Amino acid sequence: MTPPSLKVNFAWAFIGNAFYALCGYLMLTILAKTASVETVGLWGIAQAVTLPVATFFSLRLYTVNITDIRNEYQTGHYIAVRLLASLASIGIVALIGFLFYPAGTAIVIALMGLSQSIAEIRLYFSSNMQKYERLNLSTLAQIFEGVLTLSLFGLFLWCTKHLSLAIVGTIVSRIAILLLYDMPVSGKVVSRHLMSFSGYRPQWEWPQLCSLFWQSAPLAVVAGIGAVFQNIPRLVMDHTLGRKAVGYFTAMSLLLIALTMINAAMGNTCLPRLSRYFKDNTKAFVRLLLQLIGINALLGFGFVVVAFCFGKPILRLLFTPEYAQHQDVFVALAASSCILSIFGVSNWGLNATRQFAVQMPIYIGTAIVCGISSWLLIPRYGLMGGAYAFLICYLFGTTICLLYIVKAIRRVATHAG
Repeated sequence: MTPPSLKVNFAWAFIGNAFYALCGYLMLTILAKTASVETVGLWGIAQAVTLPVATFFSLRLYTVNITDIRNEYQTGHYIAVRLLASLASIGIVALIGFLFYPAGTAIVIALMGLSQSIAEIRLYFSSNMQKYERLNLSTLAQIFEGVLTLSLFGLFLWCTKHLSLAIVGTIVSRIAILLLYDMPVSGKVVSRHLMSFSGYRPQWEWPQLCSLFWQSAPLAVVAGIGAVFQNIPRLVMDHTLGRKAVGYFTAMSLLLIALTMINAAMGNTCLPRLSRYFKDNTKAFVRLLLQLIGINALLGFGFVVVAFCFGKPILRLLFTPEYAQHQDVFVALAASSCILSIFGVSNWGLNATRQFAVQMPIYIGTAIVCGISSWLLIPRYGLMGGAYAFLICYLFGTTICLLYIVKAIRRVATHAG
C-alpha cells in the first residue's frame, strides 16, 4: 500500500495534536475553574517531578523505532525494553515523591508517574503507525484518548474534588485506549509490512535488549535532561516564590502547548522522510528542514501577536481574573515557545541524521544554562524571570543543534565527493 502524501499525513497529525491540545486546555480550565491556584501549582509540581523521570525512561523508543528503517530489532525487543523501563519509571517517581514531599503531594506525584508511564507505552504502539506513515490511525488514537481522558478527569474531579482521584481518571482512560485501540490497530499495520511480526510477546533476548538500550540511552539522557530544563523554573519558583506562583506559571505555560503540538505533528510526519532524505538526498533534507524552521518561526510569531493583543481576555476567560494580571509573562512565554519550536525542529534534524550521542552534551549544556538563568533571574524578576530563563536556554540549544546538523551535512558531502 502506497503511504499517504506528506501533506495528508501532516494534516492528520495536525488534527490529532490540535484536538489533543484542546482537550489538555479544557482539562486545565476545569482544574483552574474548580480548584485554587495552589492546586494548579500542585499539578505543576507533580509534572515537574514526574516528567524528567518518565521522559528519561521513555528511552525515546518511538524515535528509535521510527528511524529503524532496516528493522534491526524485532517488536518483542521493543516491548521488553518498554516494560522494564516503565516499571523503573513508576518506582523511581514514587520514591522521589515520598522521600521529598508530604504524603498528599507524594500521592499526586506517584499517580501522575503511573499515568505518564502508561502514556509512554502507548507512544510505542503509535510509533508503529507513524513508521509506516499511517498518521490517520495514530490521530484517531489521540482523539479517542483526548475525549476519554478529559471526560474522566472532569467527572472524577467534579464528583470527588480531589486532584489525585482526577488523575486516576487519566490512568483508566489511557489503559482503555491502549487495550482497545493501540494494540490491535498497531498489530494490523505492522503485520502488513513486516513478515516476521508474530505479536507483542516480549522477547527476553538479553544481548539484543542491551544493544537496544544502549542505542536508546543517549536519546533517553537527552530527553530526560530536556524535561528537566523545561521544569527547572517551576522547581525554583516553588522554592523561592511559593506554590501559588507555580500555579500561575504552569497554567500560562500549558496554554502555549499548542505550538509544541504543531511542532510534534510536523516532526512525527516528517521524521521518516527526513531520515530517508539524509540517507539518499542531502539537498532535499536541507530544503525540508529549512521549510520546517520557517513554518515554525511564522507560527511562533503569530502566537506572540495573539498573546500581546488578546492575552488578558484569554487568561480571564479560560482561568480567572487573577491570571490575567500576568499578561506580560504570557507574552514572554509565547516568545520562548516560538524558540522552543525551532529547537524542536533542529532536534528532529539531529534524530534524522541519527546523531543520538551528540545530543547529550547539547542538552546538558542547555539544562545548565536554564538552571543558572533560573536561579539568577527568578528571585529578581519573579514569574518573568522564568520566561527569560526559557528564552535564554532555548536559544542556546537551538544554536548548538544547528551547528551539529551543518557538521553532519558537510561530512556526508565530503564522503560523497
